[in-house]
Amino acid sequence: MAKKGKEEQLSPRQRQSKQFMRDKELQIKRQQLIKRIKLILLASCGMIIIGGGIWSWRTSAVSHAVQVVSDKLYAITVNAGYAVENIYLEGRNRTPMDEINTALDIDKNAPILRLNLREIRGRLEKIESVKYAAIERSLPNTLYIRVVEREPVARWQKQGKIALVDDNGVVMNGLDMTPYKTLPLIVGEDAPKHIEELLELLIAEPELTKRFVAAIWVGERRWNIRMKTKQDMKPNEDNIEIRLPEKNPLAAWKHLAELQKKQQLLDRDLKVIDLRIEGKLFIKLPEGEINAKPNNAKDI
Repeated sequence: MAKKGKEEQLSPRQRQSKQFMRDKELQIKRQQLIKRIKLILLASCGMIIIGGGIWSWRTSAVSHAVQVVSDKLYAITVNAGYAVENIYLEGRNRTPMDEINTALDIDKNAPILRLNLREIRGRLEKIESVKYAAIERSLPNTLYIRVVEREPVARWQKQGKIALVDDNGVVMNGLDMTPYKTLPLIVGEDAPKHIEELLELLIAEPELTKRFVAAIWVGERRWNIRMKTKQDMKPNEDNIEIRLPEKNPLAAWKHLAELQKKQQLLDRDLKVIDLRIEGKLFIKLPEGEINAKPNNAKDI
């Protein structure tokens, strides 16, 4: 009774501090238990190896005996309550759950002390849509897993199929495309590798971006941008093709934005606007089958 009276006299801060110390003491005990079990395993294996002698090294006897001892020791820990009962997963929004489960490869009631957390984390981070992963044991029977997923910034079309791409150019296959239909569409073998450059263009000139339809990576060196002649046009209607230069495409893109403000160039009946030559603008009319001749060139 005296002990209960003393607890009641403690302030909330003191009770909180006392509880913190209890939790910390319990955590230390758990860590000590893990160390003891590991030492027992090592000692047992060492005795088997020494007892077996050099001859047994030349056979599978040692590895088999070590496995048997290891299994028995971990079975003891399971009987003591150190088995996987609960797995809490945070951060998953778009990654298929079957991919997560395959990467985890953890059975219920498996020895929690036997799990190699580094290997599990490595398998999780091999999933295309997972950027980072963390896994933590909470003894005796719980695993806490957190994943940070890659954020899609574009859709990549290749051989009739579409996959998502993040800002580092990592391709993510097999994800539900429904929520991402408004993301920029890119085409070309190495287009994902150059997504950062394209995003820089789109962010730099929002008014041009409103007309954006698709970007095609051409000749492994530069972008062609398909744009709507009117903002309310559908993407599959006739578009203007903007040919950007290999070097400093951002400067050419900004020039196009200036021309649009002053001359409404994108509102005209044009097929191609070629900006590949610095300081020059070449245009192609719908009825023309040949690229604009020198007298169609304008200084910009």
